[in-house]
Amino acid sequence: MSGLLVPAIVLTVKDVGEADRLVTFLTAARGRLTGLARHARRSRKRFAHCLEPLSRVNFVIATRRRGDLEFLQEGELIQAFASLRRDLPRLAAAAVLAEAAGELASPPEAAAPIFAALETALEQLEQGTPADSLLPACLVHLVQWGGYGLKLDICGACGGDPKPPFWFSAPGGGVLCGACAGGLPGPRLPLNAGSLELLRQAHQLPQEKLSRLRFPPLQGGQCLTALRLFLRHHLGRELRSWSFWDRVGRSPGSK
Repeated sequence: MSGLLVPAIVLTVKDVGEADRLVTFLTAARGRLTGLARHARRSRKRFAHCLEPLSRVNFVIATRRRGDLEFLQEGELIQAFASLRRDLPRLAAAAVLAEAAGELASPPEAAAPIFAALETALEQLEQGTPADSLLPACLVHLVQWGGYGLKLDICGACGGDPKPPFWFSAPGGGVLCGACAGGLPGPRLPLNAGSLELLRQAHQLPQEKLSRLRFPPLQGGQCLTALRLFLRHHLGRELRSWSFWDRVGRSPGSK
């Protein structure tokens, strides 16, 4: 049976029945897909080492489909990202980025840049980029590609240059002047000048240069809280992987 070769990043894997696995994966052409890998738990050849979340793989997908379900014929592991898996903060950051990428890649035009952004982020984490700096920086890019452009250079209420004290508005998706924030609906939270500047730098830098940014603890915490609030508001739910980050991402000496 002929099939289509599809580059993918594995997002989740779930056992089904006695031998099958249900795989959710991100693609550059069609965004997030779900496929059934029949007899994957018994086959050591067709899916060798390639059904682990956060793996970069090539899947061969059958041309036939059943509704929205793809049929995976075989897979080849391209990159396991073994180093980041040995570091809990980097693994937690990768999990948050992968889940966010899967949620934001639904518009067809967003799939390719979000796939590329996630793949680059995994490579940067693999090379040792600190998780607490890369996570907020990369989330800014994923949000942008997903169609929720952040407004960081002008006040979302008055349209002028933001005046301190700065606030971040989740519904408005950007910064507010201190004088404007009080009359607008929440949720919103304060941002200091350093946090706003780092968000702006992350927004302007190309993906491959995000590893240069460093977020001090205070600014990193503010930026992550703002982006987490923004995603929760616009997706309508909390990303499940945030609980993993909460446990390990802010531990002393995290990278």
